[in-house]
Amino acid sequence: MASRTVLVTGFPLDVARRMTAELAAKGDRVILLVRAKFMSEAVDLSRTLAQSCPGQVDVWEGDVLQLDLGLSGVNVRQLHAEIEEIHHIAAITYLGVPKGSMRQVNVEGLRELLEVALGCRKLQRICAWSTVFVAGDRSGDVFEEDLSAGQQYRNPYEQTKAEAEELLRTAMAKLPITVVRPSIIVGDSQTGEIGRMDGPYMLIHAIVHAGPQVAVPLPGRGQYPLHIVPIDYAVRAALALTRHPQAVSGTFHLVDSQPATARALFDAVADAAGRPRPNLFLPEGLAKAVLNLPFLRNRVRSERSFLEWFDADVRFDDRNARALLEPLDVVCPPALSYIEALVRHVRERG
Repeated sequence: MASRTVLVTGFPLDVARRMTAELAAKGDRVILLVRAKFMSEAVDLSRTLAQSCPGQVDVWEGDVLQLDLGLSGVNVRQLHAEIEEIHHIAAITYLGVPKGSMRQVNVEGLRELLEVALGCRKLQRICAWSTVFVAGDRSGDVFEEDLSAGQQYRNPYEQTKAEAEELLRTAMAKLPITVVRPSIIVGDSQTGEIGRMDGPYMLIHAIVHAGPQVAVPLPGRGQYPLHIVPIDYAVRAALALTRHPQAVSGTFHLVDSQPATARALFDAVADAAGRPRPNLFLPEGLAKAVLNLPFLRNRVRSERSFLEWFDADVRFDDRNARALLEPLDVVCPPALSYIEALVRHVRERG
């Protein structure tokens, strides 16, 4: 496949880093949109990739919250003339951010990106990253085409990402858009590598670093599936769908189609860490209090959202994604197959 010129937003998020590396490895030219305070970090990434990848990474200072993405007129005209693909990853996920600020990035930042995209004359696809948790407090089966189904949103992240998807559905009349909804993203299925450790890492950390005879309790019974997906699969799948002709105007769940229960996952974590398996569970309120213990407080973020998702009886159907991805041999590995890699990386990070 011929190389493309691709715009990526969202640096320094792990997914944006990984997508940039994946595109550069394929020989594409990446224009990486980066806020001023992250410019030095992004330049370092571009130099590192230049040593091992055939593609090119150009770092442009900009911001999705500003008119024309904060770019000069010359750069905007260059985008309009050259961009063939956009991966819009920029988002605020951390629940400590005020709802208004979260909405500015997750909804209004997307709106500005779409305005710029309307002028891109060579544009073949926009891949917009959302989340399965636009399902809010729903239970049972959630399908890829579902969005508004009377659910209540448990936090501003879920609500603003749902609002963003409504905006995307309207924009599909004028732009070639593919929406991907990953579940909770964890480390690489081979190496365990991940930059930001939150969500299930709260418990992985606790189990790995607990005393050899300490059985860490679960924040719930753990009887329902815990929806995690490794970052390498999520990025490969999103890129494959972005370049699939049948994925235009589609929404796709990037999930493990046969997820393990939370109890099975954390039993496997304990086994890999050489620690006792969890044998108790805490009610949700008490579990939140446990998060204030010193050995956890400074290690994790976004704990509250993880607790809200931990014991949810919900299943995310991904038949549309699998129909397009399986013929390309892009398949999500089962979670129990890479738990040891996650534990190893957590142990190495300390």
